[in-house]
Amino acid sequence: GFGQYLRRITVWTERSQRLTTGETTTVLENLVDVLTNAGLLQRQSVGGSKLVGHAVPAAVLVWKPGTGESGFHDPIRQPTRSDLGANVNQFFVDFYMHRATELKGLTASEHTAQVPNDKRKEREQQFKEAELPVLYASPTLELGVDIKELNVVNMRNVPPTPANYAQRSGRAGRNGQPALVLTYCSTFQSHDQYFFARPHLMVSGAVTPPRVDLLNEELLRAHIHAIWLGETGQGLPNSIGRMVDIDDSLELPVSLMYQQQLSKPGDRERTMQKAWSILEPMVVRLREQPWYQEDWLRQVVNASYRELNRACDRWRELYRTAKRQREYQHQILGDQSRSEADHKRARRLRNEAEAQLELLTNTRSFTDGDFYSYRYLASEGFLPGYNFPRLPVTAYLPGRRGPGGSSGHDEILSRPRFLAISEFGPKALVYHEGSRYRIERLMLPLQDSGAQLPYTSVKICPECGYLHQVDGLADSDVCEQCEQLLNAPLTSLIQMTHVGTRRVDRISSDEEERQRTGYEIRTALRYAGSPMGPQVYAAEVLSEQTPIMRLEYGHSASVWRINLGWRKRRGGGPPQYGFKLDVDRGYWQNDTAEPTDVGNDAGGGRPESWNNRVETVIPFVRDTRNVMIVDPFVDAHGPVEKRSIMASLQAALKQAIQAEFDLEESELAAEPLPGQAERRRILFYEAGEGGAGVLQRLIVEEGSLNRVARRALDILHFDPETGEDLFKAPQAEEHCEAACYDCLMTYTNQTDHPLLDRQKVKDFLLELAQAELGEVSRPGEQEERSGELYDRCETELERRWLQYLEDLKLTLPSGAQKRIAQCNTRPDFVYEENNALIYIDGPVHEYPQRRERDREQTICLEEAGYYVIRFGPEQEWDQIIADYPAVFGRAL
Repeated sequence: GFGQYLRRITVWTERSQRLTTGETTTVLENLVDVLTNAGLLQRQSVGGSKLVGHAVPAAVLVWKPGTGESGFHDPIRQPTRSDLGANVNQFFVDFYMHRATELKGLTASEHTAQVPNDKRKEREQQFKEAELPVLYASPTLELGVDIKELNVVNMRNVPPTPANYAQRSGRAGRNGQPALVLTYCSTFQSHDQYFFARPHLMVSGAVTPPRVDLLNEELLRAHIHAIWLGETGQGLPNSIGRMVDIDDSLELPVSLMYQQQLSKPGDRERTMQKAWSILEPMVVRLREQPWYQEDWLRQVVNASYRELNRACDRWRELYRTAKRQREYQHQILGDQSRSEADHKRARRLRNEAEAQLELLTNTRSFTDGDFYSYRYLASEGFLPGYNFPRLPVTAYLPGRRGPGGSSGHDEILSRPRFLAISEFGPKALVYHEGSRYRIERLMLPLQDSGAQLPYTSVKICPECGYLHQVDGLADSDVCEQCEQLLNAPLTSLIQMTHVGTRRVDRISSDEEERQRTGYEIRTALRYAGSPMGPQVYAAEVLSEQTPIMRLEYGHSASVWRINLGWRKRRGGGPPQYGFKLDVDRGYWQNDTAEPTDVGNDAGGGRPESWNNRVETVIPFVRDTRNVMIVDPFVDAHGPVEKRSIMASLQAALKQAIQAEFDLEESELAAEPLPGQAERRRILFYEAGEGGAGVLQRLIVEEGSLNRVARRALDILHFDPETGEDLFKAPQAEEHCEAACYDCLMTYTNQTDHPLLDRQKVKDFLLELAQAELGEVSRPGEQEERSGELYDRCETELERRWLQYLEDLKLTLPSGAQKRIAQCNTRPDFVYEENNALIYIDGPVHEYPQRRERDREQTICLEEAGYYVIRFGPEQEWDQIIADYPAVFGRAL
């Protein structure tokens, strides 16, 4: 900018020609030299490289107050000079000259679940006593905090339901005192705009009971675990670190005392009785669920201790990683051949490792830390925990180090996995409690030097977005769902569970550009029980007997979110997916695929010397969610119009489902499949913990899909019955032609805004409002594996059993003759998706000695978490099949 200023003809009155580029460079260099010699500039290296920049010392800056009558004229950015100067904003002139003095000393603090309990209580007390006049609170303030003299509540957004509104607004105006409640309705949120146009539905709306999917397997399993834990009578310690034997640093088993207290058979029987009294009233509906079988409760109770032990694995991994880092950095400090810079960084990282170990093993009496035993087990999905994300990705935030390396307040920050894949992505910035942190490393599992990381490879169908795991043996070139050819696999995928950060003291323009650019995130799914799909329901939607849409509902499907790299990568040619990672220590490395290179952070620099193995990896997360695939049969003239119709339909259905079932925007997610460029299908999944069960209602509850379509028409400014165009929402001032923030547009779908057009989906939604749901069926009848299974049969009875399954169109096993070493047995068949083992017992199993051996094997296998199903005389097979519909399906 200054160079362009120097080349203006108006700057040099004595010259008739502009400066050349070379003359401009000479002037700039000479001017910088003069300012540097005079002490007005200081030379500084940039990012540890050979580049040299210049900084202005704060001591040479002179601050002068303005009059407020005109703004400063910047000749570089404003070539045309005004005699009156730049215009001023009168609001800010008045604010800074008058109101600002009244706000001197005004402070504000946060009140969220991520704030430590002691700080939260301190702030509550300061707020009650008016020492802290402003408190920025998340819904944590709903949970019974009594602020007696609170008289103003300002809600940043419209709450999700009238119940939330009543709870939050009710914080103010206690004991009959007057209060003011303000609610800000964001222009960019459809939820806010919907209630801004209909405020009576929120302010005086009916408080409806909360909706939870009581038939959700994970939810029921967690509550049964809680019953079992209560029946043992064994309270857990404050910290997981006290429940695990840390003296055994290799295995880190549950301590012997807790093993004995939590493994008593009598506790399991009492748990069975108590849990059954809760489940019995809804057993009829339970038997309709694809995951349920008659022995399900006993299997869950028998495996409770094993699941508790498994839930400690994330703690073990964090502990081993921190201990490994401490030992590694200690070796560097003892290596006198390393540089002083390496020693300094090693000292910092060793201190961080010590702080992490302290967080993990803290035995103080605290009840809100991430590793408080009950909260931790809830986050692992072992116990119910509605207020905290299940299996979150955690980030370690180091506190400020004092003189001598003394530790500040170190913290662990948790985020739901699907949010963390971008928020905790490589080199991302995290803001917490007034500080900024950069994600600088991936916490890797403990491994030997030079060992291969636990990579995963997948293939994603370019036609339908279905995911296929590549394991070498089961690698296929054809999609299991649509039978299209698959592309080359994505390799070197690594699951992201824990990350490390470093505090940064400034933000540069490079970081701002990186935040603006963002990541390319791809979503894919895989149904539970694939390739035979026993937990997938499908149905066609018919308008006058003509199919207009296909629905697929998958219960507990596996949803993957994969971070492929920066959205805008450098260079041409095919995209280079992934990020550079030092696989020995887990540090993300700068690489040329980034939109801009990372500058040097204050107090930082690269960790040690970059002389370890560097590989390109692709971070991913996955979770189990209830999903709905919507495949509309729409006519479009060309791919551009098809993308517009699909994007508009996705936005309309998402908002209609939210409005019809009273869901918050964050509780339901919608994404195009196979991706943004090619929109062929729409993926909906329940993003809330445990799910609300609304997607399943669309395919099993008569009329629910019609109500959603009519709600969508209402949101899109059409009369739901006649289709008449109303042009705008109630109380809106401007007409809506294609899309607005009262209908299709939201803050979260900004990238789709050019595609949205309500007129293009009007006719389809009118058809959908009157359509009928066809017969619901399970796709994917198996005609595979049978030959291999017959080859593995060892007796004629086993072959007759397989033929029996095929005749009834039942689900075939996934394998045969698989050895279970820990129980020294080899079942005849295996259903790996259900953890079920099948034995086809001939007459020899009637002998007492053999029956006793079978009983002991069954006990061992059930303790290990398997379902054991034994088939005896052939006349009993029908009843056994009927008892386990989740394993075999239902006979046709």
